[in-house]
Amino acid sequence: MGEAERVDRVSAAIGLAVDHAACDPAAWDAVMAEIGRLLPGVLPVLQVVDAAAGTGLPLVHWGWDPAHVQAYEAHYGAVNPWISVVLSTPEMVPMHSEERMPVSALHHTEFYNDWLSRLGGQTASSGIKLIDAHGRLAVLNLQHDLARASRDHGRLAAIMQRIGPRMRRAIETNRACFPPRAAFAAGETLLERVADPALVVTRDLRLVEASRAGQALIAGGEVLRIGAFDRIQVRDPGLAEAIAREVALACGDVPGPGIAPGPVRIGPETRQAPEAWQVQEAWQVPEAWQVQEAWQVPKTWQVTAIGLRQDLRGILGMARLLVPDQLVLLVLRRRTAGGGGGQERLAQHGLSPAEARLALLMDGSRSLVQAAGSLGIRYETARSQLRQVFAKLGVSRQSELAVFILRLKQRA
Repeated sequence: MGEAERVDRVSAAIGLAVDHAACDPAAWDAVMAEIGRLLPGVLPVLQVVDAAAGTGLPLVHWGWDPAHVQAYEAHYGAVNPWISVVLSTPEMVPMHSEERMPVSALHHTEFYNDWLSRLGGQTASSGIKLIDAHGRLAVLNLQHDLARASRDHGRLAAIMQRIGPRMRRAIETNRACFPPRAAFAAGETLLERVADPALVVTRDLRLVEASRAGQALIAGGEVLRIGAFDRIQVRDPGLAEAIAREVALACGDVPGPGIAPGPVRIGPETRQAPEAWQVQEAWQVPEAWQVQEAWQVPKTWQVTAIGLRQDLRGILGMARLLVPDQLVLLVLRRRTAGGGGGQERLAQHGLSPAEARLALLMDGSRSLVQAAGSLGIRYETARSQLRQVFAKLGVSRQSELAVFILRLKQRA
């Protein structure tokens, strides 16, 4: 059997296992086992690399000593010098350790001396970056001995290039179909304290969790509903644009041109459901959305979104790659006239007038730097006051303070 024929045969066999994993995320273990079976001496691992944290975490693997994997998860994935190479290499380009960062260059590192050198001679590797989605990378790594680095360089590269696109398609299928509710609900403790309609959503507005008021808003069907793939659909275009803008900002994205920040006036008025929501298949437009009656909603909504970054260390296996890369706490607050400032209530918690003024600005609509500018005080002063606010209100993060203030303003 020639080399080209061998590459074709191995790639085809691995590809079949990959295609099965596209329909079942649990089948990725079988993909790693198939790679290990067809490439003797290779220890495969599919890992996720978080660009922001600069760390790698295993998703699924085969043939590895569990103690080595645990050590990598606990510490060595964060000090792996190879992470910088992965981040700088384009997708679908094979990488080989002896070409990009030879083992001789690692002898002085903690990663080599305390972890890599203990892998039983498996000190070289080949890899390929499959996906880079908003700074969360999926990387296939084939760990092997140093001799294989030069002997099998071409064959491993050819196999990775053949199976890479199929692995990418399978992972993207998993990500599209994986239910957001399977994610760790980072806003769970916050939702219990929010009186306003509040939703934990993904970057692309897929619903993960809703507060009681949020569930009531969805059930009412007059302002928003949950469409295909659990995505939020908002009836009023102005409110939909405001929500999209605030979620984009909370995720660190640059929102497109559109509605300006601030309260959104959306009614009351009489209108028909948007064309995209007309009866096209089995879904029936609620009667409240027909033109027969006036659609009554509060005149003004204030939209606030707070980013809730996922901690991948608390998630196991393929879920590290498939759960949403970023969650957002979205709060929709009805604006009413004469709401009051809430300084008296904050004073009851022991806040000074200066601390109360700062706290009332920290409702998620501005940063601490912006709040300090609005009050005409130095950032260091604002930071010191914020620590006192945290201590007196019993919160530990700005997101928790924002929810507290939003609830306070709503009740004022």
